[in-house]
Amino acid sequence: MTLFGAWRWAPAALLALCGLSLLSACASFYPRPTNSAQALWQGRLAVNIASSPAQAFSANFLLEGSPSEGALELSSLLGMRVATLRWSPQAATLQTPQERLQFESVDAMVAHSLGTALPMAALFAWLQGDAFAPPGWEVDLQDLPAGRLRARRLAPAPAADIKIILEPR
Repeated sequence: MTLFGAWRWAPAALLALCGLSLLSACASFYPRPTNSAQALWQGRLAVNIASSPAQAFSANFLLEGSPSEGALELSSLLGMRVATLRWSPQAATLQTPQERLQFESVDAMVAHSLGTALPMAALFAWLQGDAFAPPGWEVDLQDLPAGRLRARRLAPAPAADIKIILEPR
C-alpha cells in the first residue's frame, strides 16, 4: 500500500476516534461538589426570554464559588470571553471587553447581564441536585445525572427558559 493509499483511510479513522470520544463523554459521571465554597461547574448555558421582541442568549460558562462569593465567566461558542462576573458580600462586578460595571448585588448583576433575573442561590442549589424553586420558578433536574438541567420562570412576566448542559470534569 502506498503512502497515498494509507492517507485515504485517515478521515475514517479520525471520525471513529471522535465517535469513541463522544461515547466515553456520554458515559461520564457528573460529580456534585460537596464543598460549595470550592464548587466549580462548566458547560453551556442558553437563556430564552418571552419578551417582545423575544430575546435569546447562549454561551459557554465557567461557574465557581457559592451564592455569596464566586465568579461566572461567559464566553462565546467560539471561545472568546464575553463577560466575567465576580461577586462577594462587599461587591458585584461585571467586566466586559468594553466596560466595568458595579452592582448592588449578584442578582442585579446577573439580571443585567443575561437580560432576566436568575436567582443565583437557587442556581447553586440546582447544580447540587436540590430542586428548591423560588416563587415563580420551576426546575427540572431529572437529567442532572446526565449533566442537564432546565429551569423556567413563569412569573413575573416575561417568562424565561434556562437550559444548562454541564461538561464532564
